[in-house]
Amino acid sequence: MKNEIQTKLNLFEDESSFSTKDSSPRYALALVNITGLGVKTFSYAIPEEMKNKLQIGQAILVPFGRQGLINAFCVGFSDYLPGDFKVKKISKILDETPLFSIDYLKLLEWVANYYCCDLVTVLNAAIPMKLIEKASKTELAVEFVTFDGATKRQIEVLETLKSSGKMPAIMLEKMAKTTRTTLKKLETLGCLKLTEENIYRNPLDVLKISEKEPLFELSGDQEKVYQGIKDKISDNVNKTILLHGVTASGKTEVYFKLIEDCIKAGKNVLFLAPEIALASQLTKRLAKKFGTEDVAIWHSSISDGERYDVWQKLYKNEIKILAGARSAVFAPLKNIGLIIIDEEHESAYKQTSPAPRYDAKVVANKLAEFHNCPLLLGSATPDISTYYRAVNTNNLFEMKKRFNDAKVPPVTVINMQEYGRAAYKNVISIPLQNAIKETLEQKQQVILLINRRGFSTFTQCKACGHVVECPNCAIPMIWHSKDQMLKCHYCNHAQYFPDFCPECGSDALKNSGTGTQKIEQYIKDLFPENNIERIDSDILVRKGEHVRLLEKFQSGKIDILVGTQMIAKGLDNPNVTLVGVISADASFNLPDFRASERGFQLLTQVAGRAGRGEFAGKVYFQTYNPDYYALASAKSQNYDEFYATEIVAREEFDYPPFSQIIRLILSSANNFRAEKSAQEIALRLCTMIEKFGTSERLEVLGPTPCVIERINGMYRFQLIIKNKMGEKGHQFISSFLNKITVPKDIKLAIDVDPLDIL
Repeated sequence: MKNEIQTKLNLFEDESSFSTKDSSPRYALALVNITGLGVKTFSYAIPEEMKNKLQIGQAILVPFGRQGLINAFCVGFSDYLPGDFKVKKISKILDETPLFSIDYLKLLEWVANYYCCDLVTVLNAAIPMKLIEKASKTELAVEFVTFDGATKRQIEVLETLKSSGKMPAIMLEKMAKTTRTTLKKLETLGCLKLTEENIYRNPLDVLKISEKEPLFELSGDQEKVYQGIKDKISDNVNKTILLHGVTASGKTEVYFKLIEDCIKAGKNVLFLAPEIALASQLTKRLAKKFGTEDVAIWHSSISDGERYDVWQKLYKNEIKILAGARSAVFAPLKNIGLIIIDEEHESAYKQTSPAPRYDAKVVANKLAEFHNCPLLLGSATPDISTYYRAVNTNNLFEMKKRFNDAKVPPVTVINMQEYGRAAYKNVISIPLQNAIKETLEQKQQVILLINRRGFSTFTQCKACGHVVECPNCAIPMIWHSKDQMLKCHYCNHAQYFPDFCPECGSDALKNSGTGTQKIEQYIKDLFPENNIERIDSDILVRKGEHVRLLEKFQSGKIDILVGTQMIAKGLDNPNVTLVGVISADASFNLPDFRASERGFQLLTQVAGRAGRGEFAGKVYFQTYNPDYYALASAKSQNYDEFYATEIVAREEFDYPPFSQIIRLILSSANNFRAEKSAQEIALRLCTMIEKFGTSERLEVLGPTPCVIERINGMYRFQLIIKNKMGEKGHQFISSFLNKITVPKDIKLAIDVDPLDIL
């Protein structure tokens, strides 16, 4: 099926769209969502009456076995069948307007090839299958025609309508205190016109923005960078540009000015933020500056109806600015003149599971190529590879001072080897307690970061040392005090706290380690008079909960906000003057080549939340390793210093940007079978590489057990491939992987450009 689509995509490579009007193919390829089977493609015969109407991207109705008639998408055409069997005919075209084009399919085909998965998997991820169902919403609209023939009371209703203009019938009924029966009578008299009209369900309606706000005037540094970027992109040629600006330097205002230029030039803008909460905040700011009619939002939390309506407006080129999280890179925005990715270093841009394991930054780069437009990346702590490429292509712009020369908050490093014993519960040091107290007395706000969910991070027997692990995964269970349960953060297994140690039978089991719930409780113990809230993924189960909490914090109703890494980004609260990091070492201790980079980014970003208003800020890092180079660079907020050290290590060990990493994970319920399969693939791959004559530039490491050896009952072994040949190497590896077949009891996961190797 995949080959069938690809043949057509290549055949019509120069076409912006394709329909049966251009030729007379006999068969259409339909993308369907089958209960129990998932998303699949099947061939259907095209009826004669549809041969001049059917187009790629249209929603269609097709017969499918016992399920009868089901909805589908037309995703390709062919004059042949992949096998010798009878085909059924398409029953109906559900929507004359296509929901996507062949250009859109070509982008998805590239994604499938790059991430070594089939096109159907990418189609399923990119196109919400709910769009197949006719999800438009209509309402009865009423429009004035004449007063002729109306009674005195009816004339009063008509005068209200005439003065207000065309409106929903239900609104007129309320305004004129009338009924639907009266409106029907007036329609019969010819005094008004009633029509069914589609309603655009706009997710931004809740913002209730009445009028636009002008753009802020740029400062000297902002203006200089804006003009430099403007000159770079004035030739309308595809290029990737990095804006490296320290926290609170005012990158967003530069973005807005460039967006204004793009819209004036008749082009549209795609603006990505790393997470839904940040995308929502960003969209609110965009709507205030550019109006709700021209701005749309796209992420997984908007309703199916809203998604359908936004998709339709995008395809019809009725949206100028689309903001969203990573999935927005697949939305069918047309006529793109600029793509912006803010906080480009964030791991949330990478889909880690299931396939396709795409990176929105990589897809956006290809999308920019398709539209021949610039891609602008922004961050205070850029990804090492991004910074390296920007420097070496002369596409780097920097803002090293905060807006209006505001001071960067000083960082105090608290060595817990000295202060730990006197700390509250050995966790909250006295200097940090004093700083919190002083901040609260001044009616200012505090952010406390602990990058671990739950109350405690492991449960250990003090008699024999046994740690209670998840029965499905090779990791410790984490105690959640609110639910009074031990939980696994990988497979969601939950169990009650055991009465006795499963290893030695002792009753000396004790919760150890620290998570967000424990810090929240400790802070409430220390500051009982203050309003303290926690924000992490455990409490964000209700729709809009993140927005509610952040707005509450922004309005000053929360004194201390405790949270995981999600509070380290995007918060721009001028009343926050103190940031405390409970365990600054946590991110550095992972056995991964990106651990130092991730830790540095997190500490630098969260430190940047302090002192963004008129009051000076201060930051405290609690650590057991105060001399570690990445922590020292974060303390001084010195990216250049960190980059200079890190890039040397990356080059020495051939890690990105000096190679591309492709990770293969073989997993099975049988440990021996998983290891044997990994060994067989490694042997075949190394043999092919030797024949290819590039063993020095295509390096295979492993197989070895994954750092987390078992997840959800599956034993895991990994191969790490270092590709130092660029596109040629990637094509070679992709070709090899396409030929692999694994036994049914083995699961193969292919992760191109993985975030970690855990």
